[in-house]
This record gives sequence, C-alpha cells and structure tokens, in this order.
Amino acid sequence: MTRLRRHRRLTASESAREVRVQDLFENAEASRCFDLAGDLWLEVGTGKDSHILERSLRHPETLHLGIEQTRKKFEMMLRKAEMLNCSNNLKLLHADAIPAVSECFPDESLAGVFLLFPDPWPKERHAHRRLLQSSFLSLIARKLRPDALLEIRTDEPEYARQAHEALLEIKALQNLTGGKPWLDSPIDPENHVETLFEQRFRNEGKAIHYFYLKKTN
Repeated sequence: MTRLRRHRRLTASESAREVRVQDLFENAEASRCFDLAGDLWLEVGTGKDSHILERSLRHPETLHLGIEQTRKKFEMMLRKAEMLNCSNNLKLLHADAIPAVSECFPDESLAGVFLLFPDPWPKERHAHRRLLQSSFLSLIARKLRPDALLEIRTDEPEYARQAHEALLEIKALQNLTGGKPWLDSPIDPENHVETLFEQRFRNEGKAIHYFYLKKTN
C-alpha cells in the first residue's frame, strides 16, 4: 500500500513570513507589514516558483510580496524562502489574487508588478478567471504608482494576443518594447530572473512573450 506523504508543520520562522489579508486591511500601506522601509514589488500567482525569492535576495533594498491562492504551493514557498535564507524584505500572502489586489493595496502604492505565466484558462466557461484581461490589468494599473513597472510573461500565443489587445485599452500604461507588442527575449538579460516554467518552455523550444510597461503620470 502506498503511504501518503504528509508535510511537516511550518516552523515559527516560516510562519512569520506570512502576511494575512487582515494585516493588510489594518495598514494604510502594505509596506507597513514589513520591518523595513522600501519600494514594494508584487508578484501575482507565485505558484511554487522561486522567482520572487531570488529577486528579494538580489534586491535587498526593496520589499517583495508574493500572492498565491493554493495553500499547498503557498506553504512550499514559505519553506523555500527559509531554505534560501531570504531576508525580511520578503513576505507571502495566501489569497485569491483579484479580490486581494483590489482590496488590500491602495491606489498608486506599488513600485512594480510581475504577472509570470498565469494560467490561460483556455475553456470559455473559465474565461472570467483569466488575469490577462482588461478588467484585471486596469486594476493593476491603478495600483501602480507613476513610473512603476509591469512585467508579464506567457508562453501561450493566443493569451499574449489577448493581453496585448487589453493593454492597448489602458492609456495609463506605456509600452517599453519599442513599438512591438512584446519581445521574444528579456529586455535586460543581466538582471532577468528566469522562472521554472520559463526554463522548461525554452528547453521544449517554445517561444516566450515578454511584456514590459510603465505607469504614466
């Protein structure tokens, strides 16, 4: 008989990295949930990827918050953060992305947002769950402060086209890709942090679509 593997309980230090929705509601600025001051960068839908963890290590002067809806993946991220010895400039939030972004972050409070390989939800009945549509991207634009950055990556050509059409409707976001809808490679390779999905897709020969945008004043 196959034995079920059970995750151990989170340690106190792992649990201390979790920020709760109530914590964000009780603070006028999400950055107040950290023990540090700095610009706040948000990654929506971390999965179990280490992108936001590695970025927090590379940029200790800035604050990083990752949102993940699936509790199992969220707890894996807490454990990974501890294993990598991430600093207190990293926090993780277990929540549904759309209401969390809408309710937990003041307008013009974020220095940057990452939307990396979100689920394309290809079936029409699941269309309302897609993140790369005008309603959610407009919400993200509202939360970005002037000159803040939005980075999107996807391997799905149709999802990339949908995102491009949605972004054209949002006048507050300026495309940084020189007139192209997206790039085929990172805009700044030296500072680019590759995700696990990205590495896998590249090994499979899939094209990656990179979007880079800036919030206008």
